[in-house]
Amino acid sequence: MSFILSYNCNGKCIITKLSIDNMTRYAAVCYALLQSGAATKAEQTVWPDTYAVIVEVANQLGITNIQFQKTGEDSCR
Repeated sequence: MSFILSYNCNGKCIITKLSIDNMTRYAAVCYALLQSGAATKAEQTVWPDTYAVIVEVANQLGITNIQFQKTGEDSCR
C-alpha cells in the first residue's frame, strides 16, 4: 500500500509517494518535517506529542497545507 503526501515548503509545493501501510495526520506532519529538512531547524529536541502542536511547529518552520491520500497501490509488485 502507499500514500501520496503533499505539502507546501516555504511556498513550494512538494508531492511524494510513500510506500507504507498506514498513515496518520501526525505521521504526515512528521514525514513532511523530515523530508523537507525543516526538522533540523527546529529548536526543540523532543517533538510535540499532539497533532495541533506539531502542526504549529511545522507552520513556524514554513511547512503548511499538509495532506495525504491512500493510493491503494502496492509499489513492490
